[in-house]
Amino acid sequence: MKQTLGYMLKKLLWTIPILLGITFLAFGLGLISRGDPAATRASADPNYIPTEEEIQALREEMGLNDPVFVQYVRWIRNAVHGDLGTSYIDDKPVLSEMLRLLPNTMLLSVMALLVILLAGFLGGMLLTIFRDSAVDFVGRILLVILMSIPGFCLAYFMIWLFAQKLRILPTSGVESMASFLMPCLAISIGSACVVIRLLRSSILGELPKNYILTAQAKGLGRRQILFRHALRNSLVPSITYSANTFGGLVGGSMITESVFSVPGIGSYALSAIHNRDYVAIQGYVLFTGFAFVLICLLADLLCVWMNPQIQLGGDS
Repeated sequence: MKQTLGYMLKKLLWTIPILLGITFLAFGLGLISRGDPAATRASADPNYIPTEEEIQALREEMGLNDPVFVQYVRWIRNAVHGDLGTSYIDDKPVLSEMLRLLPNTMLLSVMALLVILLAGFLGGMLLTIFRDSAVDFVGRILLVILMSIPGFCLAYFMIWLFAQKLRILPTSGVESMASFLMPCLAISIGSACVVIRLLRSSILGELPKNYILTAQAKGLGRRQILFRHALRNSLVPSITYSANTFGGLVGGSMITESVFSVPGIGSYALSAIHNRDYVAIQGYVLFTGFAFVLICLLADLLCVWMNPQIQLGGDS
């Protein structure tokens, strides 16, 4: 118990420099990006051409003439108070816009995570139970094929099949839950296949171990050994991978949201990149970076809780 608490504390402490690194990265994007933020903001109206004096005045107003360290400290201070800046394009607060779009991205991400976990668990257990059989052989071939297909290709194929041919699902929008089905499948099928392979491999790696052999010697049935003993210790790689995937999905799947016209954080970031809206890009990197790190941290702590025998901090 003491070792587990020490591991958790160490993880929490290691999170601090990682989060600081994310702030450096997010702020640095605005510095290395091509173009002048003041000129970009002054030229938001395509029908108006700003003068050089107006641009210089705007640079002074935005604090762009201050030293880099002063700009960074001011940006961090504002971010701590919930101010990620104002978009150059539509003059709206970045955080407010992301929070407005977050429910769509979160719903899509949670649905995808449920598909990944459910399909991964059922598929992994199925291939394990029927290992070295025709079911296992065909299943592994299908997994490799599905993992090799890019998500956007699956997206266009599903639009052609379910929307154009069968006409049973909408092609875009978020008017109903049905609108999320195709985007959900497009971003979850490949990851679900990875989880199936991970779970199958992990369980097969547990079966030769002593505690499994002891359970077999006690006369426990094959499925009881799999579900009650081998499964729990085999879930760690699958949980870690699923958490990493979910952390990425919370940041929005840019291509998928764009293909299906889902108004989410990913499509917001894609629009910001297209319009060189550096403030929005900085806010997006900071927001999603923090979300990803915290989700992965929770996954690590969950894995330790599920399997305390993990080598904590490299100690025996």
